[in-house]
Amino acid sequence: MRRALKGLLAVLLMAGGTAACAYQGGDIADPVVRKFHWFSFLDGGDDIRANCAPGAPDRFRVVYNGLYSQQVRIYQLDSLQKILSVKIVGSGNAGRLQADDLLAPWRADDSKLHLDQGTYDRLVASFAGDGMFGPPPVGLRLPSQSYYWTAATCRDGRYGFTAWKHPSAAFDALTFAGNLFALDPSGIPVNAAGPVPFDAQRADNVRRGETTDFTLEVGPRGLYR
Repeated sequence: MRRALKGLLAVLLMAGGTAACAYQGGDIADPVVRKFHWFSFLDGGDDIRANCAPGAPDRFRVVYNGLYSQQVRIYQLDSLQKILSVKIVGSGNAGRLQADDLLAPWRADDSKLHLDQGTYDRLVASFAGDGMFGPPPVGLRLPSQSYYWTAATCRDGRYGFTAWKHPSAAFDALTFAGNLFALDPSGIPVNAAGPVPFDAQRADNVRRGETTDFTLEVGPRGLYR
């Protein structure tokens, strides 16, 4: 079992280098899908933007990066079903390892909540109030080991992407963050934004190539990568 687990970790590490492959669907809760398609999934360019046109339903993909190695919270919603989909990726839980599913420790926790029209409207209004549909902060850099929000959207047939990074006044002023956390049915505590602690073990793993860090940059139409 230990040998198989080491082999799996090596595959996941190699997959991390190709994480810019186009995401056109698939379960992002699956760690292999996530490794290959994370950047594309995050900016929604290959599925949300590709299908965003006049008459298309509104779609929202809002992601909280609470240090990539510790917690990522993915919130998705559309104007047709009005079901808030929540996927939470943690650091991995070896206690969930199963003989017939070696990926189990890295699978995302998945939950859903149906929103009534009033709740949906209030949530979207908080998106708008926080500038989610305005111009993006072009040039903003988003290290994987930091705290930030991203949003890829299709609203009224127009694609948009933006982001907010901690520490900043804009990040602290967000209202939709509290709204999403309040609606979140997962019961998993939020890895709240704060100073990024130095992790000597992680730094050594990065130096030896056993762990991969990355930095994204906001462009005028999504993420540079």
